[in-house]
Amino acid sequence: MTRARIKIPREVVQKYLDEKEGGHVEILEYAELGSGWHGTGYKIKFKPATKGAAAKEIVLRTLMPVDFSHDYLSDRAKVFLLQHEMAKDIPLHIDSFDVSGYTRDNRLVSLGDVSEFFQIVEVAHGTAHSADFQRIKESGKLADGDIEKARILSDYLVDLHSKKYSGSVEEIRSIRRRHSRDALGHGEMLVGVVDTYPDDFKFISRRELTDLICKAAKFREGVKDTPFLPCRMHGDFHPANIMFKGKELTVLDCSRELFGDPADDLTTMAINYIWFAVMQKGAFEGPFAEMFDVFWKNYIKKTGDKTITVTAGIYLAFRGVVVAHPVFYGAQSDDVRRTMIRFVSNVLADDRFDPDRIKEYLR
Repeated sequence: MTRARIKIPREVVQKYLDEKEGGHVEILEYAELGSGWHGTGYKIKFKPATKGAAAKEIVLRTLMPVDFSHDYLSDRAKVFLLQHEMAKDIPLHIDSFDVSGYTRDNRLVSLGDVSEFFQIVEVAHGTAHSADFQRIKESGKLADGDIEKARILSDYLVDLHSKKYSGSVEEIRSIRRRHSRDALGHGEMLVGVVDTYPDDFKFISRRELTDLICKAAKFREGVKDTPFLPCRMHGDFHPANIMFKGKELTVLDCSRELFGDPADDLTTMAINYIWFAVMQKGAFEGPFAEMFDVFWKNYIKKTGDKTITVTAGIYLAFRGVVVAHPVFYGAQSDDVRRTMIRFVSNVLADDRFDPDRIKEYLR
């Protein structure tokens, strides 16, 4: 099987070494050591700029951007930064001299001395959409513009998901499998969320929660190769990450998946309509059911997507343990939590998610 490889031109390494060594170095050898399942190594022998200094030998390592959750640039950075940190303290390990990045203007930049990372973002203006959900829940009715907001959010995903991944068959397969795998095992997703439940949660038994995880894993194994072209993702498309200023939409905090399964984004928002309906009415009815109907049907009508319902169970399972969380969302009854866990368990027991059966899934 042919595997994607990242090649670093010799002249780029030359510039990097010149900068690191404080003067022009002479590269004596630049040879590929070989490739494995994870990456490729290059042996580099060079004479430092300092007169009379002995020649040095280093190995430049790359990771292949396919499989093993190495698909994105940030994945590969994570692997190398972790290995660099570990090599400092483990006995008898070869030295790690640096972690470097290959820029768009053909430079290698040093990251090896970084001790922490942070992000700086723009200030968002408007009102969080989560405030609309609370208002509707408390008032029991829709206000002007609420249905339109559901349509705007649906249209946003229609447009976002129209941006498809362009890559090899191997890369597409890797990203498809990676996304559903992450939904279960990523530290911020299903199993990671369950691990943040307090030790004394009471709304269901540990055995029931374990059974749900096993059911989700079995479900995922059956649908992980469902054919679809990965699309651009938001990755965390829930009401608290959405701001409205009138009808003007701003989204926050995209994360986790750059490309993947549109069912993730769609169900991330959709489960909130179901959850709030249960909190408000004890059933899937009322204003939140109306909003769900507009949001879901508008998306399906405009995309014609027929695979969303096949894979949706994986992402609903993840979001189910989120909305039922005893600490994240403390202001709800244990009955509601149990209902939401029952909902996703019943979805996982079905061949595919059927939005016309939501009331049945909740029972």
